[in-house]
Amino acid sequence: MESIKETEQSLLINKSKVPFEFNRVAKKYNLATFLSQGYQSDLQRSADCLNLKGNELVLDLCCGTGKSTISCLKHITSGKVIGIDNSEEMLRVAKENYYKKFDRNKLEFVQKDVMDLDFDDNSIDAIFMAYGIRNMPDYKKALLNLFHILKPNGKIVFHEYSLNESVFSHLYWKILGYGLIIPLSTLISGSSTIFKYLVRSVDKFLSPQEFNNLLEETGFDSVQIYNMPSWRKQILRTFTANKPN
Repeated sequence: MESIKETEQSLLINKSKVPFEFNRVAKKYNLATFLSQGYQSDLQRSADCLNLKGNELVLDLCCGTGKSTISCLKHITSGKVIGIDNSEEMLRVAKENYYKKFDRNKLEFVQKDVMDLDFDDNSIDAIFMAYGIRNMPDYKKALLNLFHILKPNGKIVFHEYSLNESVFSHLYWKILGYGLIIPLSTLISGSSTIFKYLVRSVDKFLSPQEFNNLLEETGFDSVQIYNMPSWRKQILRTFTANKPN
């Protein structure tokens, strides 16, 4: 039988298994995030950086239970937001929470693999991705795919944990992760595997400057980085970029 440590390591190596682990905690995931100070306001702060006019077609990638999707939807009047995730159970929770509240012409949740999206080139006005890019098995390939489907002058925003290349940042994250996030989330959800993976995935993800460089290498320009407030300032960022005309 595979141990928890081995399972966690296999998730880091084979990230295609991550959605199945999210399926296990989907019912309790919203409660876990609710107890995270500033979770929804941080998502809204990043979604606001899309500077939507209201008539756009927006993709919310790795949407989970839909909290990030609703942050994008706040700015939509005649357009539409499509929430995309590869976890069937997370999407089920999202649909239960929001399909009764919003018109399907304005909001839709779809199960797809972000690494294999089938949208036409130059067809999407804006893209939002919260806590998702670090779960992609190939960062650059994922970014190239998103670059192709985004319209010229389109904007992409990433809401993501990204640690500075300093001992303090990584130590600070380990204290938060192993001292608070994993114990509390495990108590709420009944499963520790996905949360142990998430803590380690943050520790292994690119620094802000490295991710900035990768966005520019992929073809995006006007890259900006903003820090979240309060205790998240050292670890949580908003990255914005544009596809050149």
